[in-house]
Amino acid sequence: MDLRQLRHLVGVAEARSFTVAAVRLGISQPALSQSIARLERELDCTLFVRNKQNPGTGLLLTPAGATLVADARGILDAVDRAESRARRAGHAVDTVRVAIGFASSTPRALTRAALAIPGVEVFPVQVEWGDDHASLVSGRVDLAFLQYPVGWAAAEYAVVGLARAPRVAVFPGGHRLAGRASVTVDDIAGEPILDPGVGVDRGFWLGEPRAGLVVVGPAVRTVEEMCAFVAAGRGMAITSGFVADQYRQPGVGFVPIEGLGPVEVGLVRLREDVRAEVVGVFEELAGLSVL
Repeated sequence: MDLRQLRHLVGVAEARSFTVAAVRLGISQPALSQSIARLERELDCTLFVRNKQNPGTGLLLTPAGATLVADARGILDAVDRAESRARRAGHAVDTVRVAIGFASSTPRALTRAALAIPGVEVFPVQVEWGDDHASLVSGRVDLAFLQYPVGWAAAEYAVVGLARAPRVAVFPGGHRLAGRASVTVDDIAGEPILDPGVGVDRGFWLGEPRAGLVVVGPAVRTVEEMCAFVAAGRGMAITSGFVADQYRQPGVGFVPIEGLGPVEVGLVRLREDVRAEVVGVFEELAGLSVL
């Protein structure tokens, strides 16, 4: 078994179709089928079966296939991370190079501060909402700015909080609540709200728990998408005061929400990543805390 076969395996598992996976992987369908067949012969087991009860749903993983796919994803993530880190290290001689992930909602003052660290060449990498963890695990970024509920913690992360802001409602400019100085959770009961996707805490950005929750899609991935959907009347949204400070624009109103706890923005790194340059930049930026 080799890495190419593992990538083929994961590709088929995600697409649930040899035809679709072949297009995504950039190889012919016969070559992909042969690669999986060789892998099955090597392991002496079946990895995929057809769904006879519901043929339209595509391929299903067997227990052996599901086990191997889970391990394959971990192996491929580790390989991608090692490749990314080695490439950055190979280009660095006397300069420390660190990639920092940020979202379009990250306070600009934090991004500017990161870029101004003496003796460090920082590469800012824009990350869509919800992709922070995958970007860290893959090695695409070494550190990431993240917004989360106050008090949030995760075993795999080292986290330092840097600033806090209230949660605010986002309404179309002509909405009945757009001109209010503030709103309550009761005021927005029954208001269609845009799906915030799969961030650190989806429920936090929906204002849960609360009555009358009506979620509408598609899930938004950036501030720009959120503002465009709200302005078009697709629904309201809940975001942070950081966004309100940076993205005030005609056609969209930001109103503080009373009764909801604030949001914190912090810097995170994988706890297992103890490289001196990463820990050094992490500790340097930790001194920016204004909490």
